[in-house]
Amino acid sequence: MKTIRLLTIGNSFSNNALTFLADIAASGGEVTFDVGKASLGGCSLEKHWNIATYSEKHPEPKSYDLQKNEDGSSIKANLREALAFKEWDFVTLQQVSRKSWRRETFQPYLDNLLGLVRKLAPQAKPLLHQTWAYRTDTPYFTENSITQEIMHRRIVENYNHFSSETGCGILPSGEAVNRARQIEGRKFTWPEEDYNYQFPEAPVLPRQEHSLAVGWFWEITNTPEGVPEMRRDSNHLNRTGCYLAGCVWYEILSGLDVTSTTFAPEEVDGDTAKLLRSIAHETAQAYMTSK
Repeated sequence: MKTIRLLTIGNSFSNNALTFLADIAASGGEVTFDVGKASLGGCSLEKHWNIATYSEKHPEPKSYDLQKNEDGSSIKANLREALAFKEWDFVTLQQVSRKSWRRETFQPYLDNLLGLVRKLAPQAKPLLHQTWAYRTDTPYFTENSITQEIMHRRIVENYNHFSSETGCGILPSGEAVNRARQIEGRKFTWPEEDYNYQFPEAPVLPRQEHSLAVGWFWEITNTPEGVPEMRRDSNHLNRTGCYLAGCVWYEILSGLDVTSTTFAPEEVDGDTAKLLRSIAHETAQAYMTSK
């Protein structure tokens, strides 16, 4: 069985896409993934490069939990160590989601990081992980005078632009998420008319059918006084969304048809899993044939 060695230079969005990748591959039975993570939550291209610049002269800080040992302990590394750790087949890079729709935030950091990848892991194929637009109920859209449609369009334009400029392929997670959101009858709509958002009562949540983002949830442990608080994450993928992104990654990285796999997380019913695999396949094929 073929092993694909994959290093992500990313953040929580790349971790979202990796959530079910190993399970999807196991159900296909033809490849396995050996994954290393040079990832930090909320980390931008600029931050990755600044850390790499500092560690060139001061290599002691090991910023990344690269992999786990058999005993559960972490193998820690700086970026140069991570790139040289194994003969990676692929290295992924992405801009942090809040900046992915703003083209001026990518350079010179993307070129700088790619230079490091090509120097220290010349055998690896670099890929750009295309992020996704946030859910429609995020305050971010009002704060930045944009919409989900605008955010998605600019993300696609930016990743296509830098793919052409740098010669990197694309992992089109954002496009797959957008396609799934556009299917008739499966769009997330809010607010729920009968739900009291101002004075919610735990543990009841608003309806969130067909959402691919985490959305509303109740927090108890991490509140100041242990009083339940209803919170919202409109940015990160829920387990259904993670499955969709994982299917995209599987097909792009392996070259195998994800519709031939059988795994689906328990939260995703059989019909929905089949639909998401189909969306992932169509999206991956569109990007592979266009490059």
